[in-house]
Amino acid sequence: MPTKTSKTERGFDAVAESRRWKEIVAGATAGMSIAERMAWFRSQSSVAAIRNRTHPAAEPLLLREDPPDKDAR
Repeated sequence: MPTKTSKTERGFDAVAESRRWKEIVAGATAGMSIAERMAWFRSQSSVAAIRNRTHPAAEPLLLREDPPDKDAR
């Protein structure tokens, strides 16, 4: 069984480290809306181009309506 440091006898255990990261992220983002989660992920990014990008959810959502059926006259 891997330890908390995610190292095994062979070296780094990527699966255990990924699982640990997912649990931390799930705990940190629990109860957040999609917009809040996106902002949180951007704040955690080490890439300035991602971190400084404006959030697309700030724009209003467009709802698309399907055209009426030809038979429904």
